[in-house]
Amino acid sequence: MIAPPHHTLVVGGGTAGSVLAARLSAAPGRKVTVLEAGPDDSTYDESVLAPARAAAAWTANVMHSVPMVGSAGPIEGLQARVLGGTSARNGMATLRGLPADYDGWEQRGLSGWGWADVLDTFIAAETDRDFGPSGLHGDAGPLPVRRWREDELAPAARSFRDAVVAFGDRFADDINDPAQLPGIGIFPVTIDEHDRRVSTSSAYLTDDVRARPSLDIRTDAEVDHLLLDGATVVGVALRSGAHVMADEVVLSAGALWTPWLLLRSGIGPAAHLRDHGVAVAADLPVGSTLADHLGPGLLYTHPGPRGSSAGPAQVVLCGASNGTDVDYHAFPVMPPGSDDTATTFLMSVFLLRSSGAGSVRLGDDPAAPTVVAPPLPADGVERLRHGFDRVRAWERSHACARIGAEAVMPLDLAAPDAVEQALERLTVSYGHMVGTCPMGSVVDTDGRVIGVDGLRVADASVMPTIPSGNTYLGTVMVAERIARKMVERQA
Repeated sequence: MIAPPHHTLVVGGGTAGSVLAARLSAAPGRKVTVLEAGPDDSTYDESVLAPARAAAAWTANVMHSVPMVGSAGPIEGLQARVLGGTSARNGMATLRGLPADYDGWEQRGLSGWGWADVLDTFIAAETDRDFGPSGLHGDAGPLPVRRWREDELAPAARSFRDAVVAFGDRFADDINDPAQLPGIGIFPVTIDEHDRRVSTSSAYLTDDVRARPSLDIRTDAEVDHLLLDGATVVGVALRSGAHVMADEVVLSAGALWTPWLLLRSGIGPAAHLRDHGVAVAADLPVGSTLADHLGPGLLYTHPGPRGSSAGPAQVVLCGASNGTDVDYHAFPVMPPGSDDTATTFLMSVFLLRSSGAGSVRLGDDPAAPTVVAPPLPADGVERLRHGFDRVRAWERSHACARIGAEAVMPLDLAAPDAVEQALERLTVSYGHMVGTCPMGSVVDTDGRVIGVDGLRVADASVMPTIPSGNTYLGTVMVAERIARKMVERQA
């Protein structure tokens, strides 16, 4: 007798979920159902596909904002509800972080997650159109990658780059090459040969993949909670009231919504669950270690149009407050467009090493989590000050004067408390929330939830610490590696 296929439910068809769906549905003997709360990627419009309009996508109707409450007041935590998820709405920056980030994971006892292990996965995921195959880059992966061209850069981006290089900082041809950092370089991004955004759904869920009888993609299917039989997950309940049963459930709903679903289902800190009247299925520190890249955004304007066909983030200073170890990003963030008379933009400085002391919890709103933004580490202000000094030097440079840039909300960047003032008034999120279901305490190195059968997590939630760079590509890497482990275990 032929055994029925192993049925896997993937909850969330976003950055990680699209990768999981493609990889798992290719395995013999497996049926995969994707449950995505938002619409299909056929709904992508110019605000998604045109790089210059990427910032407009941050306010699109598929973006779900969860306020992160912190000392500086609510900070928007944005995640997209659409197939492709936040990879359809982010700045497309495909940075990996640094070798020390992943070697730190391995030093925590997470075997198989060191830099030597994950680098091959990063390489296999990309087709680098600038550098081609090498010890750092690939030419056969689903994600097309290139750097913004000189003619695509906005005046503010050129101005900041030219000033920083004039200060003596290194220009890095490839900011995914750790040997070239610290330095300033051009963001690598996932766009195709037609200069259009490529999300993970468009890269991984091709027409051929969608045609597989082993794959069922259901959009507008919002999951309310998990269904458990004792300590075993047997399916999910949708907001519609319908139940979908499965042999295994993989949560890939993102670093805010994945822990929230676990908490609603009785998997989390026992005392917190009891306080909210939720029966405890597994006592785990779910949602207790939220990390993000936070920092202030300083508002400037210059005469004339934006003058760019590139995305909102074009050049980036990968800075090191101690001169060697990259620990902040500083860069101008461009708006989706401007009139012919003036352009307003942000000069942002983000601290890359978060305390990981934020949280996701159940709250008064039964339809959304309560999120507390992670505070800065104890030395965070001093490390940000180094980035502020670079912005201040740019503000006084010939390159800044050349474009006529002026501060809209003047702040004396030389003041002793300039960083504290900016954090109090102007803190924003880089949109890099991770770490709410970390490997080692909530899941094992294969993504399996500890003490619960039939359940895994495979998204940014499982990162035990936040990488020193944009987390989009790291999330792809996590999904690729956990999918591979699942297929190998099944074989």
